[in-house]
Amino acid sequence: MVVDDDQVTTRTLQGIMQNAGFRTVCAHDVSGAAALAEAQTPDLILLDVHLPDGSGIDFCRRLHSRASTSEIPILFISANDDVTLKIAGFDAGGVDYITKPLVSVEILARVRTHLRLRQAYQRLSELQAERLRSLKVSQQALMPQPQDYPEARFQVALQQVLPAGGDFYDVISVGDGITDYVVADASGHDLGSSIWTATLKALLAEYATPLNTPQEICRAINKALLRILPEGIYFTAVYARLNRRRKQLTLVNAGHPPAFWILQGKSEVTVLEQDGDVIGIFPDAVYNVLEMRVRPGDYLFLYSDGLVELEGLGPAGARRLEEACLQHRNLPLEEAVPRIVREACGGAVPSDDIVFLGICV
Repeated sequence: MVVDDDQVTTRTLQGIMQNAGFRTVCAHDVSGAAALAEAQTPDLILLDVHLPDGSGIDFCRRLHSRASTSEIPILFISANDDVTLKIAGFDAGGVDYITKPLVSVEILARVRTHLRLRQAYQRLSELQAERLRSLKVSQQALMPQPQDYPEARFQVALQQVLPAGGDFYDVISVGDGITDYVVADASGHDLGSSIWTATLKALLAEYATPLNTPQEICRAINKALLRILPEGIYFTAVYARLNRRRKQLTLVNAGHPPAFWILQGKSEVTVLEQDGDVIGIFPDAVYNVLEMRVRPGDYLFLYSDGLVELEGLGPAGARRLEEACLQHRNLPLEEAVPRIVREACGGAVPSDDIVFLGICV
């Protein structure tokens, strides 16, 4: 797109571009350029600094503030060679500054350079997106599905805000009638944090056996992660071992939101509050243990903080989740879990990953 109020300059630039095989559109003021930019999203803009109804520099800044036009390279055209004006153009988001008189060879060289850079950036973004999609698939493959472990009697809702998230769950059979359930959350919201979930999965496979109690498993994983986690990365986790033969639940909490418990036939939610240090920071971390009797039909819910820390809800998020769990306590898990998550979110868009794991004794 060529934007210049001078007809001769416009025709000259159009001719240069069209002779080189480029399709062009033209505008002669800010308002016309704004309409064209939104309607056609040009690959590149040649923009005059001074226009009849406003500043080209201000217009450039406006384009770069909008998601739909923020990545369009803008090359300023001006007869003014003032350094201050050039700096203002670059500060506004311009990628180049061409001074008049116009030289066709120079203009074409600069246009081609910036178009190649944009294409390279787009290819890199596409490659990165594909890698993230692959990582997301690989990460989700680490987490078991209910149909693969029917004896574990669980259902799960997983929503990842990022292409690959830091929230994680695992379900591990550790003996006849004994199953371990884990929900964990890596600190941070970047790709690096999500990669550590694979490490946690490997450590759980190593230590989650009948030989170790949930408390011992958390201690062992904490000790291992202390050696390898980079500064600022740690896990919160809730670890439940359900022994259906003995009708006993053992629960350990490592700085994670408390589990919810609903007794079969009861109309109340018990919040299983526990103290415990996070995993991966303190060498002398303390993990307290809660043990309780259970009976068939009881429900246990484990979740990550993204479900209760929804934007604008504050402390009401946890109360809303409790109410949703209570409302759907009589439904089968495969129906209850998605409904609980939907009502707990209440139409709000999560800003963090969500794991909600429902377990039936």
